[in-house]
Amino acid sequence: MIVTIVSGSRVLIVEDEYFIATELERFLVKLGATVLGPASSIERAADYLDDADAAILDIRLDDTYVFPFADQLANRHIPFVFYTGCNDIAIPDRFRYASYLSKPAEAETVYSALRFALDPGPAAKGSREETVFSALPQLRLAARLHLNDPHAADRLVELTLQEAIDHARSKPHDVSINVWLGRLMETIHRDREGKLLS
Repeated sequence: MIVTIVSGSRVLIVEDEYFIATELERFLVKLGATVLGPASSIERAADYLDDADAAILDIRLDDTYVFPFADQLANRHIPFVFYTGCNDIAIPDRFRYASYLSKPAEAETVYSALRFALDPGPAAKGSREETVFSALPQLRLAARLHLNDPHAADRLVELTLQEAIDHARSKPHDVSINVWLGRLMETIHRDREGKLLS
């Protein structure tokens, strides 16, 4: 077993093509992950929702799109990667932060996307370096959870980043960048929600 950031993670595979699901499962087990599923339908995938640390999602399962299930994952802050052979499907704006892979993808590409989903920081596991850039995917997700309108959510992210730039010197040393940005966003959302939506 190779020790990686994926090692010890519980990764849900939502894939209705048996051979692709089996190949993903074998690869993830080699990386030290515990595989949940594979689930060939949203209904089956829902059984694993409480246990997953991350997920790999085929976008279309038979004739059903996986986006409602991706919403459930996002609401629980469970990172995921889209993995699909349907290149003509438009991914909704609310999932812009998620990685998207086209089938077939090399194992290393799948690993890189999953690693980034689990740890969007600029360096691999073990690094304590924090930057505003590394916090951006979480910040965008938080904005989308606050506001359904994608343009308003983007504006909330912009305002949060501007506030962070203007008050960078006042960031408490004992508070992580993610937590600090989250607090700034909460304050801006509370104070300006009406203006963001207009």
